[in-house]
Amino acid sequence: MQKRLHFRFLTSTLLVLGMFFSNAIQAQSGCTGCLTSLPTLPGDTIYISDAPDGTANEYYDGDISFRMPKTTTPVNAVDPGTPPGLNISNITIVSVVNVPPGLSWEPNQFSFNPGNNTDGCVKFCGTPLQPGYYDVQVFVTATVLLVNQSTSFSFPMYIAPAVSSNDGFTMENNYGCGSVTVGFENNIPSNGDPGFTYAWDFGNGNTSNAENPGEQTYSTPGQYEVNYEATIDTFGYQLTTVQVLAAGCDDIGLPTSVPPDLYIKIKDPNGNLLVSTTPASNVSFPFAVNINLMLGDGVYELEVRDDDTFGSESCGYVYFDKNNTSTLVSGSLQVATNIIHPVSTISSKDTVFVFEVPEAPAIQPNAAQEICTGEHTELEINNYVDNLQWYRDTTVLFGETTWSLFVSGPGAYWAEYTSEDGCKSQSDVVTVGLLPLPAAPAFHSEGNELVLNDPALLPASYSLQWYQDGNLLPGETEDTYCVTTPGTSLYTLEVTDNTTGCSQVFSIGVTLDPAFNCAVSAGELAALESNLIISPNPTSDVVTVEFETSTPESVRLTLLDAVGRMVFDEKTQTQSGEVRHKIDLTNLSSGVYFLKIQLGNEVTGRKIVKR
Repeated sequence: MQKRLHFRFLTSTLLVLGMFFSNAIQAQSGCTGCLTSLPTLPGDTIYISDAPDGTANEYYDGDISFRMPKTTTPVNAVDPGTPPGLNISNITIVSVVNVPPGLSWEPNQFSFNPGNNTDGCVKFCGTPLQPGYYDVQVFVTATVLLVNQSTSFSFPMYIAPAVSSNDGFTMENNYGCGSVTVGFENNIPSNGDPGFTYAWDFGNGNTSNAENPGEQTYSTPGQYEVNYEATIDTFGYQLTTVQVLAAGCDDIGLPTSVPPDLYIKIKDPNGNLLVSTTPASNVSFPFAVNINLMLGDGVYELEVRDDDTFGSESCGYVYFDKNNTSTLVSGSLQVATNIIHPVSTISSKDTVFVFEVPEAPAIQPNAAQEICTGEHTELEINNYVDNLQWYRDTTVLFGETTWSLFVSGPGAYWAEYTSEDGCKSQSDVVTVGLLPLPAAPAFHSEGNELVLNDPALLPASYSLQWYQDGNLLPGETEDTYCVTTPGTSLYTLEVTDNTTGCSQVFSIGVTLDPAFNCAVSAGELAALESNLIISPNPTSDVVTVEFETSTPESVRLTLLDAVGRMVFDEKTQTQSGEVRHKIDLTNLSSGVYFLKIQLGNEVTGRKIVKR
């Protein structure tokens, strides 16, 4: 927007440009606290900022900032008829006119001494009633060479129409699939006041003039345009300005006649005096006065009078009503009235969208599944490829958005499909159960013989199978296995629960020791076990291992947990006689442990229970 600045300074006569009102300084109210914000400017210049835009029927709160000139030099730049180089001793804001109806204004101060202060601001606030571009004029008086001069400057203010696609009403649940029931909320309520009318067209064949209509159901897929209109006629009629275009009355003086000192009186249809303005001295025509009088029904009387030194005289009478739009003429008296009757119409529209519900995803297999712990099964969607989301119970499976899902845990699995319209459908639920695995068949080596630690942990019905380096050992299905292959190999024992079909394995690396046989003679084992004492067992802290030997031997004590992990290992050289060793189990978890005792070539074992 381009600002327009108009200045005219005369050295002998007071010139009023546009509409100058001596009483207009009272037009502002309630708009305090403006902020002055100026760019970098010369010290002696003329500047006014742009006014913020507003919207009809929406509260407005905006500031403009300005810099007054110190001398007439910057005035000369825009008005060559004003001589440059003259100091301005005082500037006073007299009036701001053509403000959008409904707005008030107030400057941070009315009077400025340019030698000390040239910067200021004006706040505009209120609710504008009518849209449009307003050329707002600011009238000031300036003192130059002890003579008061008058000038005005203008700036544009734009008030946008109060029409939008969503200002009038709010729809709840206006976007759905298959069938939707929409709730409507009127955003422009009357609050019980007269002057509000409404028109609704719901797009489904139903209409309403209610302020708050009920819900509407849209049961067939499609798009339904909802149209809304609110008409607000609550302001009434206001006489804003009276402009005297001509009047046949002059003051009589010497040597010539002097312009009249005019004032205006207005009476209501019952003859009651409503307005009597302050006389304005030596007016020139046209002469305008701010009135801001609310009008009712009937005919009003307007009298223009000339205030003389001794009394006053009437310049004539004219009559008008709230609908008057023409110039009023009575003899030489011509009067124009500006009457506003703002009626706001807010039109809004929105759309209800009802989309088709897509076919539900079809999962295969569609029956309940059971899998062993650590294994998986695959679920597939056979009628969609994209726009899928898998769930387990009520939890979304992040990243699982394709037609295939590998399931390794228990739960209720289902898929959701989303169409391009945003509609969703859900598959049937496929329940996946998790079968427990049998206990790991932990084993240890006794010499070259691999022996199951605790056969009691095997299932009620089971099958065993030994493997060497991942290769099945045919026929090796007992709970022991003799290592005969030289070198080191990884030996694995697999146990299968015949009831569930679930399997578990246990593996350790074993190196063939040529010094040992898989079978130790009964006499050799009896020599160790006959005097072996493990006590106390069960224990909560320390267990003592006692036995006797007739010759010095190396002794190795190894303690394994239930899954075959070594938790204690100690080697010593013992003398002949009684042998006693203590093992501290304090820091171990409660459970079953296997103690492996190797005395020379003799190996035996015991279960120890830690409480």
